[in-house]
Amino acid sequence: MNYRNDIQEAKNFHRSRRAFIFYNNQVDFLPPKSPLSHFEYCQSKGLTKVFNNITRGYYLNGKLIFYKGDFIYDQKVIDEALKFIDTIAKEVKVNNFEIYFGQLPEQDFALDHHYGTYSKGKIIKAN
Repeated sequence: MNYRNDIQEAKNFHRSRRAFIFYNNQVDFLPPKSPLSHFEYCQSKGLTKVFNNITRGYYLNGKLIFYKGDFIYDQKVIDEALKFIDTIAKEVKVNNFEIYFGQLPEQDFALDHHYGTYSKGKIIKAN
């Protein structure tokens, strides 16, 4: 599914996930079932100039995905994600999920790097 080509599909995707950004050393969650993209949300907060540097992500169907910019990740994204992962787990009310970094827009937004599994407060790194 390439939801980016269809506004309604994009809004449906955005509503189906639980999205967040990291800003001012905290997790800022978009409202549940929000149709906004991360960019639209950041735009509403006056953060468009720093958008590409903001770590963002979402939880959906047992997967927690983190990235910045054009769906890339680096060590800063990983460090921030691991710092706030317990907070996110509590907010989405899930104790077990897979952790991913980055997405591949050229491959229909396939997930890039499988970091590991979060299980009851512990992170088990993938090999």
